[in-house]
Amino acid sequence: MKNWLFVALIFVALLDANAQRRNYRAGSAKSDEGQGEWFHTLGYDYGVGIDLTTGYLPFQSNGVTWAPRYTFPIGSEMSVGAMAPVGLGFSQNSNGGISLAYHYTLAATLQVGLSSTRDANVAFGAFMNLGYGSFDRQVRNNSGIGPAFERDGSNGVFSEVGLRYDYRGNEINLSAGLWRVPVSAVDKVDVVSLRLLYGLVN
Repeated sequence: MKNWLFVALIFVALLDANAQRRNYRAGSAKSDEGQGEWFHTLGYDYGVGIDLTTGYLPFQSNGVTWAPRYTFPIGSEMSVGAMAPVGLGFSQNSNGGISLAYHYTLAATLQVGLSSTRDANVAFGAFMNLGYGSFDRQVRNNSGIGPAFERDGSNGVFSEVGLRYDYRGNEINLSAGLWRVPVSAVDKVDVVSLRLLYGLVN
């Protein structure tokens, strides 16, 4: 419950930023300033579970992530908004077992530079995301009781930072993220995510 309250506070801050954007807009000569804009990225996602206390790595995963975002411009090279990346892949545990992996997140986002707005005319950009989500695996239940597969999820605050650049007219996104599980979550590990995403034509 506390985690969802934390996310709510993030979006209250986002609404405050949106109010500041409207104030900026009032003094701007551009009539289309402040219109919400959709952006989409798609690409490769490498994840690894890690116990930050011991350094133990119980699993790693390879998959595909789609990251849609809806943002409001603040000037021509900055924007704020929300994003909801989702992904699907396969994970391998330390014993070699393979399982289905998937993740989902809802986060506030701050974008600067390239692709922060449709009017941005620079070669590089950066972004920061903060929200709440889950990285899940469907692992085999060897107890003989209940379903054949069980959900093993790492739920927690998700933070991510990344860089964006233009490569021969193609938008390339490189980022590193972390699902940080609560201390009270026994037998759950944090998950580090490294992504290489391609900007789709909107």
